[in-house]
Amino acid sequence: MQFKSPIAILGFGVEGQYAAEFLKKQGARDVTVLDQKENPAAFDDLSRFGAIIRSPGVRYNLPGIVLARQSGALVTSMTQLALEAANRRITAITGSNGKTTTTALIAAILRAHYGEKLIIGGNDGQPVLQEVLDHPDWPVLLEVSSFQFADVTISPHIAAVLNITPNHLDWHADLEDYIHAKNNLIRHQRPEDWCVLNANDENSRKLAAEAPSCVFWVGEKKENHYAVWEGDSLVVRHGGDPFEVTERGRLKAKTHPDNFLFAAAVASLHQVPIGVAARQMENLTGIPQRLEFVREIDGVSFYNDSSCTTPESAEIAIENFPQGKLILMLGGSSKSADFSFLASKIVGTDVRVYLYGLEGERIKKAIEKTGGAKQILTYNTSKDFRQIVEDVYHQAKQGDNVVLSPATASFDMFKNSKERGELFNQFVNDL
Repeated sequence: MQFKSPIAILGFGVEGQYAAEFLKKQGARDVTVLDQKENPAAFDDLSRFGAIIRSPGVRYNLPGIVLARQSGALVTSMTQLALEAANRRITAITGSNGKTTTTALIAAILRAHYGEKLIIGGNDGQPVLQEVLDHPDWPVLLEVSSFQFADVTISPHIAAVLNITPNHLDWHADLEDYIHAKNNLIRHQRPEDWCVLNANDENSRKLAAEAPSCVFWVGEKKENHYAVWEGDSLVVRHGGDPFEVTERGRLKAKTHPDNFLFAAAVASLHQVPIGVAARQMENLTGIPQRLEFVREIDGVSFYNDSSCTTPESAEIAIENFPQGKLILMLGGSSKSADFSFLASKIVGTDVRVYLYGLEGERIKKAIEKTGGAKQILTYNTSKDFRQIVEDVYHQAKQGDNVVLSPATASFDMFKNSKERGELFNQFVNDL
């Protein structure tokens, strides 16, 4: 790939570092790394660059980027470049909640089907551009966020949108901008492509109205392509007769039932044999940091749900445990979320909460406003996470489930949600 010099890389996190290494292998010479963490004005004047590679955390519509694009600079990203190289081979999964678990389910199924000849990446993982170029015939599975698709001009062959609820409003201008970014997964598709949409999620369902591709429905028997629960049976129809894939009682992983429907739908689009898909879904016991069981101590069970970064994800966690036996650890940095619905669910299901982090105060007020002040065990304002874990353990009773399901981002105390989850596991195992 050739880029007009000089080249700028905006942001130097995981993807920025990957971009620098990729350009080096491509023989690019005149490359400048710009990072606002080191220089807040780094992106103000980009007019001298011929090509700009934007990292996901950098807003696509910053004034400096807009002016550079207007002056003729190529503004791209590792996601855009991967789509240009391999969009006919790409299956992309997104959603405000559940995308990591769903991607893991689909990855297990596709690995069993394709073997080693499968590329997996996106969101929390490494960019896949080099692998895509090295293996031009391999299918690609990506977990993607709104940050990555906010400004792409190509859509993948198969795009699954699990749900769209208010999220990342600290990054996006508003909910409409957030939905626009999610819609980019299907906006540029062709008639022979596929979008997998959730009939039971209003914002996902609405995308069908302007979808240029075929729609595979999840949660409702619509048209001839759907995946639904019929009682305890997971049933799929892909053009022909409906067929049963598996039953609820055979599934071990704690996750939203819709995630299994999306996995079955995507498996069908990849023409995976029913038995292969069923075995992988039934064998999956859990995903790291997604309601992951850590250990039991003196009758108290600990679960790691650090990847829960929205209130809606915490609501799903509540549904997976017996009423009156759950302590949620909530708090972290802000994504401008609305905690009122989560507060109502906490109060209505007799959940006790242990609050910490910057957003602990807002969550506390939402719960108190709903009449649940007695359900708040503590609001710990320290940043000593080990002490926080020890304290919640001492407040738990035999038979309780303590679940780190923060409902927020992690950047007030940690590098990311992965580090938060790793430290939680470490501190729990040290108890």
